[in-house]
Parts: sequence; structure tokens; C-alpha cells
Amino acid sequence: MSVTPIQVPHRDEYSETVGYLINNTSKKALFIPDVDKWEKWDRSIVDYIKQVDVAFLDATFFKNGEINRDMNEVPHPFVEESMELFKQLAIKDKKKIYFIHFNHTNPLLEEGSNEEKMVIEKGFNVAKQHSIVSF
Repeated sequence: MSVTPIQVPHRDEYSETVGYLINNTSKKALFIPDVDKWEKWDRSIVDYIKQVDVAFLDATFFKNGEINRDMNEVPHPFVEESMELFKQLAIKDKKKIYFIHFNHTNPLLEEGSNEEKMVIEKGFNVAKQHSIVSF
């Protein structure tokens, strides 16, 4: 098994922020719990998704305006933005994506919310506490 850190752009005023590419002998997982915005990264998140078996991706906020603060001050890709970016992926690639790392204001935390239903209908997954993901 190997774990490779991958530097991502995210509030780097004190240190670097990384995600991880995790490989075992036959499978690969991508773990990116924190990133500013996908377009700020010098790599393609879409290419990574196509190369791995499962991708755990930052979903801190569902949409702009979710908190009563200038959301440019707390940059993360909104789930709405990520789904738009990933909409052209094949369904097999969408199924690899598990949204993780939810702020307490994110409606994906509410079981059965309209937002959760939308994410699932579009072919993606919402990670749940204590879930086991086999791949």
C-alpha cells in the first residue's frame, strides 16, 4: 500500500494543505477533504476521478449564501459547483464520488433532504458517518 500526499490550494498562509492518493495492489482512492476551488488547482480533479476507484471530495458547503458571511473568506467548492463540473462524467465515474467534510450548515447532513435527493439523483454519493465504502 502507498499513500501519496498531493498539495492542494487551500488557505496556505501557515502551511501547505494536502489530499491523498491511496493505492493498494489493485485499487486507488482519492481523498481531498479541503480545497479552495477546483479551478485554482493546477491539476484536473476530473482526470483524477477517472483514474481512481473512489473519490472522497470536499463538500463543506452546498451553495453560495449558506452562511451569513462573505463566502470568499472561506473558500471551498460548493457541492452545486462540483456537480456542474462533474456533470459530463460517465455514470460509472460519478458513482465513484463521495461528498465529505460538511459544515454544520450544509443541508446534506439532513437525511432525506431535497439537496441529498438531488445529489443522489445526479449519480453522486453523500458520505455518512460510520459508513463503510467497499471498492
